[in-house]
Amino acid sequence: MSLKELALKRSYDSDVDNILTDFYVPALSASVYYYRLTGFFSSTSLAVAAKGISGLIRNGGSIKLVTGARFRREDIQAIKEAYENLESVLEREMLKELDNLEDEFVKDHIRALGWMVVNKRLKIKVAIVLDEDKYPLDSGSVEKQGIFHQKVGILEDLEGNHISFSGSDNESALGWQGNIEEFKVFRSWIDAEKEYFATDLSKFDKFWEGEARRTKVVDMPRAIEEKLIEIAPSNIEELNLDIWAGSKKQRRAFELRDYQKEAVQNWLGNEKRGIFEMATGTGKTIAALSCLEKIFEKESKMVAIISSPFIHLSEQWIREFNRFGIRCDKVIADSSKEGWKDKLVDSIFDVENGVSEKLLVLTTHNTFSSDDFMSIIRDSKKRMPMLRFF
Repeated sequence: MSLKELALKRSYDSDVDNILTDFYVPALSASVYYYRLTGFFSSTSLAVAAKGISGLIRNGGSIKLVTGARFRREDIQAIKEAYENLESVLEREMLKELDNLEDEFVKDHIRALGWMVVNKRLKIKVAIVLDEDKYPLDSGSVEKQGIFHQKVGILEDLEGNHISFSGSDNESALGWQGNIEEFKVFRSWIDAEKEYFATDLSKFDKFWEGEARRTKVVDMPRAIEEKLIEIAPSNIEELNLDIWAGSKKQRRAFELRDYQKEAVQNWLGNEKRGIFEMATGTGKTIAALSCLEKIFEKESKMVAIISSPFIHLSEQWIREFNRFGIRCDKVIADSSKEGWKDKLVDSIFDVENGVSEKLLVLTTHNTFSSDDFMSIIRDSKKRMPMLRFF
């Protein structure tokens, strides 16, 4: 099937459309080339940019991806004072994003991209936004200027037909699942849409060729390529990407029992405080997740912390989250995990700066009560008083 044969709409809105099954899956299944301009480099933004690619892979297709670079203020200061060079900072920050992949949606799609790197079917370039003095801008400044706010995708089939899509596509795991996603679609073979398609293609080409104003474009660091190769499956059939091809992950096939509903309402009515006292096996976890889901629906930015006695229980919470159908960025911040403090700081920083909106932090009681953990939380609250912690 070619792109011309698809019943494409002029625009898609996840509030009313099933974005994956209505657009991404059929469009990518009809394509052999995919060019994408996405937001900041992160494990979730890579995974979201790759949603629906199983059909493209089956077609022997390839991807060109331009992603923004994310720098913290302290990184830029180190570059200015010559403590570090730009390349080493870029490599370090990008490697962090590929360590400790925990979300199954993200993990599967990152491994698929790794397989494409191994098979020379994926090329990534990094766009670094510079200030007037040719130093990188920190991610907060880049976000405010909106340089990578509008996302652009270009698809091409075997017959040379093209489509583009552009709009306020949210590049996060939460965006894939829960946020409102809206974009326009333009077809190269329709006279009235040609000019708009050409504008989208020109925008991508401008970044790919390094011709965007105040932007330095570099190839993906070798260490990142090696990391993707390291986590790639030996056979793409090891991954079942089709399980994610349902727009929104299938909602849980169970409903709360009356006593669980009562517990949730009592907790919400008690200023979101309380202790669930239920017999073993009667659904305390499900009731707790329902409480968190209610909060996620109301808060624009939120960090939720779940503390358990042991690390394997944190991993069990993640499985329950996925089964329950809640989507958000996740980080296991525990002293048993190398680099957990940096990972926690970076993840909260993403919420503060609008890179993501909801974050789940899983930790153990020992780490939660440590000076290091509490210091990170207190500092974050000082920087961002409106950020909600639960």
